[in-house]
Amino acid sequence: MSNQMKTQKMKTTYHSKYTDQNKLNALTASLLENIDDIYDYFNVRPRRGAKVIFSKCFIHGGDNTSALNLYYNADYRIHWKCRTHDCQNHFGTSLLSMVRGALSHVKYGWTNKGDESVHLDDTIEFLLNRFGLKFGDLKGESNVSHHQDFVRMVNGLETSKPKGKIPKEEYIKRVTIPSQYYINRGYTTDVLNDYDIGTCLAQGKPMHNRSVVPIYDETGQVLVGVTGRSLFEQCAECKYYHDPAQKCHVFPKWRHSGGFEKEKVLYNYWRALPSIHETSSIILVESAGNVWRLEEAGIHNSVAMFGVTLNPPQLSLIDESGAMDIYIIVDNDEAGKQASAKIYKQCERTYRCHIINISKGDIGDMTVEEINQEIKPEINV
Repeated sequence: MSNQMKTQKMKTTYHSKYTDQNKLNALTASLLENIDDIYDYFNVRPRRGAKVIFSKCFIHGGDNTSALNLYYNADYRIHWKCRTHDCQNHFGTSLLSMVRGALSHVKYGWTNKGDESVHLDDTIEFLLNRFGLKFGDLKGESNVSHHQDFVRMVNGLETSKPKGKIPKEEYIKRVTIPSQYYINRGYTTDVLNDYDIGTCLAQGKPMHNRSVVPIYDETGQVLVGVTGRSLFEQCAECKYYHDPAQKCHVFPKWRHSGGFEKEKVLYNYWRALPSIHETSSIILVESAGNVWRLEEAGIHNSVAMFGVTLNPPQLSLIDESGAMDIYIIVDNDEAGKQASAKIYKQCERTYRCHIINISKGDIGDMTVEEINQEIKPEINV
């Protein structure tokens, strides 16, 4: 090797400042616990199988919805694989490497080997900042325990209810209610005030520039989490939802608060229970906006799943509710049709299940008059 080549190699050599493997294991554990937040951050909608989480590959930017496979229930260790471009051959198969690849795609447009990529240290610092951690405070645990805890979480075997974190009055002080974004979307100020839907305008806060939806415990007085919708529409260039006055950067459409276990919660459950008891029925929808629109139409027994998957802890809440009929009303698209069929199959042995098709894309797009015509005749209210 020539002296010139040796000099060039020395210039590109980078020594990581994060070398404590036990602490890296602990950071990986936090990543596992918040894996849904990472998918949300990169604007990816995954679906879970018995051993694998499937999604588009957000490393090379593909559109095949089954390309990236995260093996969360593997026999020997958790790992990932891109089945269309083999992105793992460049970045490695660890979870930290998966996030590194995703950040490289966002920052540098990485698509193939040889393209510029972020360093692992940048990835570690991103995760520390994302989860509010300090590397020096991390305490290492075994990869086996991380694996077992994650598998239990994803499979819904830990069915304990999430604990509240913030009293309602504290949340209300931090946001501006009602949310102007949702007023512009056609929701009434009454329903937004009832559900405490606000806007976070505080610089530096995780929900800054988002319309914030609080999720309460069964008392309706303590938050178990919040989810925030960007105030902006999708950027045509980068496909994220950032302020158009700023340069392109990662700003996903939705963001959940750290540690929020959405798979254990049904939105509006705390308020819907009396109507569920009265009607012996429950309506399953995808999002909070669907719930509000039904509320405006005088339908009070709906709950939202935060997506199209009915997880085991959520099904346990339905079991506790006393409902005998389940009405499934999800988005009017192919994913919605598949979700309806899957939920129907999950519940048909225990409940009387009904799938209601709607004419608009989702309930939030409907008027109260359309709900009265299309949905009310089909349900027991």
